[in-house]
Amino acid sequence: MKKKDRSKYSLADHIFAKTVVSFMCLAIISFPFLVFYFAMHLISWTNDVHIHASGTLSSIKIVLKFFVTTLFITVIMDMIFSAVLNRAKGILGYISEALLMLAFFYLYVFFYSLLSNEIVMTKKGRLYVSLFLFFGYLCIHAVYVGAKRLSKFIVKN
Repeated sequence: MKKKDRSKYSLADHIFAKTVVSFMCLAIISFPFLVFYFAMHLISWTNDVHIHASGTLSSIKIVLKFFVTTLFITVIMDMIFSAVLNRAKGILGYISEALLMLAFFYLYVFFYSLLSNEIVMTKKGRLYVSLFLFFGYLCIHAVYVGAKRLSKFIVKN
């Protein structure tokens, strides 16, 4: 771009572009948490899961802490399981990794509920939350595979 062309943009154009990009980044970051929060809120309506919160902001804080911890530990365990099961390719590898992650989610939720007084769960509640985490894990992998195939299709054409 030449210097003359660059001066055609006004200050309002720059502010608009930065505002749009900021909102897009905020949406990309906040959308997964909002889905997680509303799912946990729906699960907490059962008698099996109870979030000890005094209000909505306190509930958001508790679920955000659980979300960040879950995300961090899940990424680490997924990388470990993928490295260990790297030899088993194909459907058998995917099924074994999925079963290991399901067992991991149940153990993680079990220990989190024992150590945390903020989210109290019964046996059924632990199962509900671990199945929700597993479903989210499978959805992320399905989106990844779909995006990978879509990008290959776009690059070919």
